[in-house]
Amino acid sequence: MLREIRELVSYHSKSTIRFAEHDVHNVFEKTLRDLRNVGFVNLEGKRVLDLGCGQRFPFALQCSANGARVTALDINYIQPDFLPLAFYRTIKHNGLKRAAKSVARRMFWDDRYYQALETSAGNSLQLHKSKIKFVVSDPAQSEYPLPAESFGLIVSNAVLEHVQDVPQFAANIARLLDAGGYFYAIIHNFYSLSGGHNLEWAFPDESPSPNVPPWDHLRENRFPAWTYLNRLKPAEYKDAFSKYLRILRFDGVGIQHDPGALEGERWLTPEISAELEAYPRDLLLTRSWRMICQRLN
Repeated sequence: MLREIRELVSYHSKSTIRFAEHDVHNVFEKTLRDLRNVGFVNLEGKRVLDLGCGQRFPFALQCSANGARVTALDINYIQPDFLPLAFYRTIKHNGLKRAAKSVARRMFWDDRYYQALETSAGNSLQLHKSKIKFVVSDPAQSEYPLPAESFGLIVSNAVLEHVQDVPQFAANIARLLDAGGYFYAIIHNFYSLSGGHNLEWAFPDESPSPNVPPWDHLRENRFPAWTYLNRLKPAEYKDAFSKYLRILRFDGVGIQHDPGALEGERWLTPEISAELEAYPRDLLLTRSWRMICQRLN
């Protein structure tokens, strides 16, 4: 527990402004860039689901500010209530540990984060909170509590790697999309240097960990992740979604969501390469997978 607290404090203290800039320039802007390339023109008037929106829901805010009708869904309590009420409801829905972490983040880092987010976006994004429909989902449910064919766009950023039943997730996406609707996902690759979700390796090429061995999660796993990771490989994701949707694009992207960028090459020494010889080199060096799908009927 002490290790987790120490890692979270260091992570947020050092990177809050960076998170905000990333959420605007890499997540939001590059998602729209990629979608335009496959025929999704603009957000104005579109019904958008931010699936796994996170407790700060930056993508939902930016979509709403650009004229979309937005629903933000997460398995954690996300409604931006007055802090004591949010604390109580988060305890009730997600437990004391999650509630304590959420309160600490809101008290110490969220104001700074939202200021940086609005500066990066050039928009008073928090004014759009009231326009968003927030939905808290029970992870035990097989379907999300939303009507079928409700959305023209569903976006999921760094969520799929945490999903236990990916085929069921894909079926849900197909159910929720309207005809011609798009699904866009960034999937953090478990087999990458940062994919073990150890916060000390969050930025491998800029801030390598002095404490945790590279690819520890594929080797001795002495510093396990605090969250569930499904460990799926690209072919398994593609197989799950191709049963329900047409896959328009599936490729590797780097930390800034640019195609082809690799991560951690200097740490993949000959000794570690030999130890991890069961894994292809591109699997070990690709940070994330970008997937764009479309429902055709």
